[in-house]
Amino acid sequence: MTLSDTIKMQIAPYKDYVSICLYDEDQLVFSHRANQQQPAASLIKLAILATQLDVSTNLNEPISLASTPIVGGAGALQLLHTNTLPVRDVLALMIAVSDNYAANLMIQHLSMARINDWLTTNGFTQTILQRQLMDSERAAKGLDNFTTAQEAIGLLRYLLNTYPQVRPWFLKQQFRSKLPVTFDELPTDILVYNKTGEGPKVDHDVARFERSKHHIDLAVMTSGIDNRLGVMQLFGQLGKTIANSL
Repeated sequence: MTLSDTIKMQIAPYKDYVSICLYDEDQLVFSHRANQQQPAASLIKLAILATQLDVSTNLNEPISLASTPIVGGAGALQLLHTNTLPVRDVLALMIAVSDNYAANLMIQHLSMARINDWLTTNGFTQTILQRQLMDSERAAKGLDNFTTAQEAIGLLRYLLNTYPQVRPWFLKQQFRSKLPVTFDELPTDILVYNKTGEGPKVDHDVARFERSKHHIDLAVMTSGIDNRLGVMQLFGQLGKTIANSL
């Protein structure tokens, strides 16, 4: 059975709710609803990171934490007592612990318009930033952030291929309960660089699986599924399938 056949079989119970895009090196191997726009959740942080690095790779610039209100959800920055941090540390927190406050600091630093301009200019036309993280008022008005599996994996591939300095942030990603979950704590020579996203009936993970000089890039996005336990099992199955194929 081919890799594509195995994935098609695994996603069958959720085929109307899951979007997948899979690359083996630079070859597109499998896609399913890959251009279906879905709530981005924390995957929007990939767009924020890419914009900042293209604007400036000087990551020592300080950011005042007083410029943006503290928000809850994922992350540790809300618990710290400091007035400023360098851009480097804010970005690292935004990726490695999916820090929402850090993401909002970067949105304030760059501006929403600048991030959306970067996305459009670089061909990410289905990814859009319309609100800060944890902004329930704008969310209630129907203003959400969106992306697709195709564009999410495109953003991750762009970042890993263009800016090697960000690789440790993805490699040391603290949210590992989705695609890498079945083998992450086991002795293995497979490296997984990933970024997750979640919300009400929303679960995503985009990842690069790398062994030696071979890598496979996978984006899995789900929305609208009531059975979250089943969704998490699906992520684990898909991740194990990719790991076994390397």
